Parts: sequence; structure tokens; C-alpha cells
Amino acid sequence: MSRSLPQNWIDGTLHSLNVVRDLGWAGAIVHPSLSVFRQKPSAKSRKTKNLQWRFLPEKADDPRLFKGRTNRGQGKRLSIEGTCGTTDPWEAVTIAVAASQERWRTLHQQLEQLQREQSQALSVYWERWYAHAEQQPRSNRNRWLSDKRNLWNGAIGIGLQPWATTKTIERISSNDFLEFLLIVRKHCAAQGLSVDDTRRQYKVLIRHLFMEARADFPALTCPEFPVIKKHARKSGTSDQPSEDA
Repeated sequence: MSRSLPQNWIDGTLHSLNVVRDLGWAGAIVHPSLSVFRQKPSAKSRKTKNLQWRFLPEKADDPRLFKGRTNRGQGKRLSIEGTCGTTDPWEAVTIAVAASQERWRTLHQQLEQLQREQSQALSVYWERWYAHAEQQPRSNRNRWLSDKRNLWNGAIGIGLQPWATTKTIERISSNDFLEFLLIVRKHCAAQGLSVDDTRRQYKVLIRHLFMEARADFPALTCPEFPVIKKHARKSGTSDQPSEDA
């Protein structure tokens, strides 16, 4: 590596050093944008003199969710970053190369894990079950299919829940159902819908999907749907707890 630093880095007007261009690194790196930089002070973070590292991979190669974009894929792509733990640029570059490579490996491992999870997610069995259901003769077929699509894709549909699309069906838990049923209850209260009837429809569909998945997981059982407690006010008495099944 070259042992001379750019003058504008020395005088403080340059805040980022490209690992290859400015620091002369000749070995393998994760991406040509890999740089070490001075962290800018802000009202939300404590200023540190230690250098940081960052790089921004090509979108096609980015293993992160939404390719690193914020706001569920609608915002700006963020760099992958870390700390060098030193103020010396020559020490920082060696740390940056090693740390960025390790982060890159970890991100790809996480991506592979996510892909495995998604290949066995509830959403896979929804697609399979619905394809079968479309072929079955029944009265009011179009209305019946529309109702099922709304349970999956509607405003609070099962398909919008992270546990239905990013978690293998074997790892779905009663707690996942609890959080979902609370969403259902809140939605029904706001829309003036029957909580019991709506919740029953969701439960029936979920059980169908778990049964569909048994072709791949013979021992699979649907987790218990938790009982949600509510308080019913009785005339002349204080609130009494009751079960909202």
C-alpha cells in the first residue's frame, strides 16, 4: 500500500478515503466503493474519533431485504457500515477489509436462511391450497373464492403478516397467532364487524393451510389459537373478565 495520505484528508477537508484509490490497497475487497471515513457528529450520536468503514454493493448483488432500501423498499439505499476501532487510516484499512468481508459472508448466510424459510412459509401452502380450491365445484364459487382471497390479501390479511411469508411453517407459534388475533379484534371494532365470525373465518383458513402442509411435514400440527381475554361491563357491577374465544 502507498504510505502517503491525500493532503485534503490531512488538513481535514476530505472525510472519506477509498480503500483502493486513496490508500493503495492491492488485495481482494468486497466492492470498489469500500472506504474508511470520519464519522460526522450529530445531535443523536456521540462523536467518536475512530474511523468507520462502509460500502454500497450493486443492487443486483445486495443480499439485504429490499436491497438495503429503507421504508420497506421505498426509501434510500443505505451503505453497509461498521467501525474500524482506530484513528489510524493504515490500521483502519486492514480492519475494514476483514470486517466488510465477514459482514458480507454473514449477510449472504442470512439471505440463504431467509430463502429456505420462505420456501416453506405459510404463503407457499396458501398458493398450493388455493390452486386446489379453484378446481373444486361449489355453489357461489366466485363469492367463496373472493372471500378466501380477502382473508389472505385483505386489509389485515394473513398474507400481510411477516410470520406467514418469512418464517417456515414449522416455526409459527401461538404468540404469532395472538398478535394477529389482536389485530383482527381491533380492525373489527373499528369497522363494526363481528369479531367472533371474522376470527372464525381466519382460523378455518389457517387450519386448512396447515393441513395442506402435512404433505411436506407429516407430523405438523397447527399451534393452539390463544384465548384473548376481554372485559364485559355488566349493569350495576364493575368490569368482569370474560373469555373472547
